[in-house]
Amino acid sequence: MKIFKSLLWLLPLSFVLVGCGDSDDEETPQQQIDVQVVTGDAQDAGLTSITLQGVVKAAASSYTEVGIAYCLENGDNSMVYVKSTDLERDAGYSTFYVTLTGLQPDMSYMYYAYAKDAQDKICNANEQKTFRTNSPDVLLESNLMQYVAIHDATLSWKLDDDEFFSELKDQKLDAAFGVVWSVVKDELTPIGSRFSAQSQTIVFDKDQTSTAKLTSLHPLTQYYYTTYVDMNGKLYVAPVSSFVTLSEEDIKGSAPTGVEAVDLGLPSGLKWASMNVGAEKPEDTGLFFAWGETDGYVADASDDHFFSWANYKWCKGSRNTQTKYCPTYGHGDVDNKEVLDFVDDAAYVNWGGEWRMPTAEEVHELMDNTTSEWMTVNGVDGYQFTSNTTGKTIFFPASGCRVSESNYENGTDCYYWASSVDSESPYASRYLRFYVGRVFIASLFRYYGMNIRPVQR
Repeated sequence: MKIFKSLLWLLPLSFVLVGCGDSDDEETPQQQIDVQVVTGDAQDAGLTSITLQGVVKAAASSYTEVGIAYCLENGDNSMVYVKSTDLERDAGYSTFYVTLTGLQPDMSYMYYAYAKDAQDKICNANEQKTFRTNSPDVLLESNLMQYVAIHDATLSWKLDDDEFFSELKDQKLDAAFGVVWSVVKDELTPIGSRFSAQSQTIVFDKDQTSTAKLTSLHPLTQYYYTTYVDMNGKLYVAPVSSFVTLSEEDIKGSAPTGVEAVDLGLPSGLKWASMNVGAEKPEDTGLFFAWGETDGYVADASDDHFFSWANYKWCKGSRNTQTKYCPTYGHGDVDNKEVLDFVDDAAYVNWGGEWRMPTAEEVHELMDNTTSEWMTVNGVDGYQFTSNTTGKTIFFPASGCRVSESNYENGTDCYYWASSVDSESPYASRYLRFYVGRVFIASLFRYYGMNIRPVQR
């Protein structure tokens, strides 16, 4: 890892270095010029940058320069004077701003405002303030989703702030990201620059998201994990999270023999199954599932199952009493979950292996990278999606949906659940809908019975 250069090397040569309180004159600067300077607040803090404010109370003719002086709070107190080029004049006073760059992450600085007269006499503000640059650990506090299986777990993250990511690149900071995990929580506390637990490097794509798959896990076991940033040899660690792996008993079955993972050449590498859960061939309807439930029901409603809020697993009988997957207040027990856990994923529970339900974003990816056509396959109407790159196809039968005890729009409309809840209205979830002439994504009540089309990487 590269060692941070001295702060002074990061500054333009035009900056003036003056010791705190130093002056070449016997009289203080405040006695030399008739201005008052006030130190303002800090704003827009970044990893290596921040914007500071000051106010000068004097006629414009009384000063030739205003700016901010700063230094490391626990350093040698050598002040760096930075001239402001952002001045907002008003009657009797002016507000000015200075954006500092090339700072050290996770460090405290002291600063105050200053002004100069025509003889270069400096008037310092009486009040000194402090600011602290951001720690890199804020970049990895957001866990996008978890796919926790029996012997593995797939975790993904998104960098929280575009500006932070830009700072890393613009300042050429040597930063490495990673995830560390263990069954022992204390092992996630680093010893110096190392962890005693297992770790894995995280690499972010152009969208600033990253995925890590933890393997060789034990069934029905709690694992603790955290993310870290190794910047110039110093570790910054995010808060600890945890998950519990599933048991063998959580899997009800396996994928049918004839199913194919179809490579449609999608940018993510995701593959779509050639048939629905509960089907034996591509044109079969398969089973209908309420969102987040893993027991499926047949198309003709001969099972007498009643799809309603009263029978829905994840509520207390009404739309605003959700007990799981509720990221918004006012609709039930808030848990900030927006994507189904594997244990509630009908594709994973019924097929096992690498299969799961697609997210709403993955459904969008399918639509954006294929052409769709209404057609009939072996007497069954539905939509066929053809890859724009590989030419391969998948067929979705138009089997309608089940509401109450009935099957609606069978043969004319397709309804396929995604694994994403509608975060603004969590009593509804996202689904793929199409009929003749239109393919789109929408939201519907979670208790509706829809088909499931699995995916895998």
